[in-house]
Amino acid sequence: MNNILDRCFFTITFILGVQLPEFMQQYQQRLSGHLNEAQLQLAQFQDIAQQHFEGSLTTMITRYKGNSEASIINTGELIERLSIRVEYLNAHLEQIKATDYLASVYQFIWHLDKQITVATLESFSMAIPLELQAIATGVTLAITTLILKELLIIAVRAPFKTKPVDEVK
Repeated sequence: MNNILDRCFFTITFILGVQLPEFMQQYQQRLSGHLNEAQLQLAQFQDIAQQHFEGSLTTMITRYKGNSEASIINTGELIERLSIRVEYLNAHLEQIKATDYLASVYQFIWHLDKQITVATLESFSMAIPLELQAIATGVTLAITTLILKELLIIAVRAPFKTKPVDEVK
């Protein structure tokens, strides 16, 4: 029975592991979409800055935020947040596009954007990519979790093991 459970556990974790590269790809596509949209919006403000502030978006933001009218101040703050978002999304995309697969996975796992992750999960469609990286990820995850499961079982059983009683001579 334990052998069957191990096989089921291995299979499930293998399938989940194979999904990681697919999820990363869909996440990256969504991230690129967010970046492209933010860049398009920022480019419109850059055009205004080009016409009225000698091309300086920073000067435009400073003047807007220094204005006495609340709506102009809010617009300056909006442009500033949009500019920061473009920089953030661009840096994040570059991090996870690392040429080294392991570095890419590391960056992906440790620097997830919560909003983009949730949106990706909501529309995630499972696939079984037949790429070496996907298969290696699945096998690695499955073997690692199987080993961890066995170590956990050993750790839980250890305190309950009875020591053999020495025979009385």
